[in-house]
This record gives sequence, C-alpha cells and structure tokens, in this order.
Amino acid sequence: MGKMIIRAVDSGNIQRSPTFQAIFNYMLSMTDDFPLQVTFDSGGIDVDSILKNKTPALKKLNILDAGVYYDLVEGKERELTQELIDTWLYVRAEEIPNEQQEIITNLYAANKTKVHAIQMKFRNEALLEAGIPKKFLPGMRVPFRNHRNLKLVLPVEREVVKKVEKYYQTLGNEVHRPRTILYGEMVGIESLPDELKGGIITARKQVKYFMDTRNKAMEKIVEILMAHRGRHLLA
Repeated sequence: MGKMIIRAVDSGNIQRSPTFQAIFNYMLSMTDDFPLQVTFDSGGIDVDSILKNKTPALKKLNILDAGVYYDLVEGKERELTQELIDTWLYVRAEEIPNEQQEIITNLYAANKTKVHAIQMKFRNEALLEAGIPKKFLPGMRVPFRNHRNLKLVLPVEREVVKKVEKYYQTLGNEVHRPRTILYGEMVGIESLPDELKGGIITARKQVKYFMDTRNKAMEKIVEILMAHRGRHLLA
C-alpha cells in the first residue's frame, strides 16, 4: 500500500506548504519510533491556474507588485507595471477593462516565475538557518492532486480549505476523500497568511510557525490517523 501521505496545502506551493514539508520530513527522519508509516509532502491548490495564467486579476497584480518591490520587473515594463498597480490594485476586479486585464496577464506571465523563485530562495535560506539540511528542501509549484495514499490534508488557511473541498466535489463520490483539517485549528494557532513582500523576515516567520507547532502537530496527526484506523481514512 505504501506510506500514508500527510499533505500541507496552500495556494501556489511556494513558501508555506513546502516549509511544512521540509520541517516535518526532517523531524520524521530524526525519529526512530514514530508509530505510523508516513511521509509528508505539499501542494498548491491554485498551481494549475497559476501555470496557465488563469489566476484572478487582483492576484496577478499582487504578484506584479511584489515583482516591482523586489526589483524584478525591469526596463519599460516596470513603469507600465507600476501604473497598472496604482490604477487597478485596489478596485474590484470587474472594474478592470478587458484590454487592461490582457496587459496585466501578459506582464504576469513574464514575471511570475521570477517572483516565485525569489520567494523560494528566501524560504530555503530560512530553512537552512533553522538547521534543516539541504536535501529536505522541496521545489515549488507542485499542483494538488488526489492520491490513494493521501490520508490527511492540512490547508494553511481557510480559503484553501474551501478550494480543497471544491476540488473533491469535482471528482465525484467514488473517489476516496482524505480527512481535511485546517493546520492552525489542529494545533490551536492562527492561520499563516500569505505575505508576498515580507522577504527573509516572512520566510523566517513561516519557519518559526511550523517549528514552534511541530511537536503538537505530530501528536495530533498520530491521534487523527490512529482514531480512524480500520475505517475510511486508512481504507
């Protein structure tokens, strides 16, 4: 059957959920007596939309805003991008004209990977600072997919919970559905927000978030999986 999968899920699988994956797999590697055969991974519920440039216009503008902040948007594009941000970032998406949305999409397509790459760089730097070996550092932008061994899904924020539920609704009732619980609720802490312009400070905060809660999370994970042994969760 293989190891049971416990998966953290965020939007783009850039910082938060891969941080969980790195910390928990390293922690598992340091434990000789963990009572279950598990592995930890991560995924992004919006990765397919991100790769196809289908994310909402305001989310695209937020990425472009981060690109300007990190000096990743260059040349003539920078002035145009800043103008679009100043004009449209704080309005309702439906107010943005179609031709402006097309320009935003083109700029987003050209710059999103640069923004994601620098976020991953900050993430990895913070993980290494915390003592997580390089071999445990994941990649990025892994799309969320169901798996027969996926037993527990841990979204990092409530909006992601809703999207995971919607994902499984599209698969129909014949598909095995893993238990889904908000990570923050599981460990009794506030959810971890997405902060695009926080740099290394945000990356360190995210590492601390999971490091501080890892022991309680492990206890809860064992409790949840053991409670469902022999039932649908471990079927």
